[in-house]
Amino acid sequence: MSVVPISSPHEANDYVVVVYQNVMIQRIRGAIDASFLRASLAGHHAALNHDPTGYGVITLVEGTAKVPPAAVRDEAAILREKTQHRLKAQSVLIGSDGFFASTMRAVITGIVTLARSRVPLRMVGDEQAAADFMVERVCPGVQATALRDVLVSLRRS
Repeated sequence: MSVVPISSPHEANDYVVVVYQNVMIQRIRGAIDASFLRASLAGHHAALNHDPTGYGVITLVEGTAKVPPAAVRDEAAILREKTQHRLKAQSVLIGSDGFFASTMRAVITGIVTLARSRVPLRMVGDEQAAADFMVERVCPGVQATALRDVLVSLRRS
C-alpha cells in the first residue's frame, strides 16, 4: 500500500499531509494556517475512504514548527470536534526537546481540550512508538514496521 499525498507540493516547506491506509500523517515543520486545516479535512475523508469505520492521526512536529496563531488553534479545535466521531486515536511526535517541546505539547493539549475530545492521544518519543500505538488502536492489519518506515521516510524528505 502506498502513501497518498493530500497537501500540495508548494506547501511542503511548512507542512505535509499524507494518508497511509487509514492513517492520516501530518508533518509540520513551519507555520500552519487555514490551508493546513483544509488539507487535514481532506486527509480525514481519504483515510475514511480506506476504512469507513475509523482512522488514526500521527502528527510529526519538527523543531522548526511555529506556534499557530490563536485563530488557527480555534479553527483546529472546531475541526477536531466535527471530525472526532470517526477518529480512533492520535499520536504526536515532537522532534525537539526542552521549552519548544513543552510549548507544542501545551498547544496540542489546548486544542484537544477545547474540542472536548475523548480520543486517545499519546505523546511519543520516536517513529516506532507512534506506529505501534496506531497499529494497536486503529489498524491491526498493518505492519508497525511498514508504518514506521513511512514516518521515517516522510521526516527525511
